[in-house]
Amino acid sequence: MRTVIVRLVEPEQSGGQLRGLLEEVGGEPVPFSGTEAVIDLLLTAAGLKRETS
Repeated sequence: MRTVIVRLVEPEQSGGQLRGLLEEVGGEPVPFSGTEAVIDLLLTAAGLKRETS
């Protein structure tokens, strides 16, 4: 198991959609827009892949 620490940098909500920068501790901030993008970035940071059904 791997522990990944991330933080939201400059988060904002516009038109009901969350956007901003997601930063893995020790890494560079990565822009995101929408909750699906956050989930994808978290999975990538953890070295995981999304399960498909």
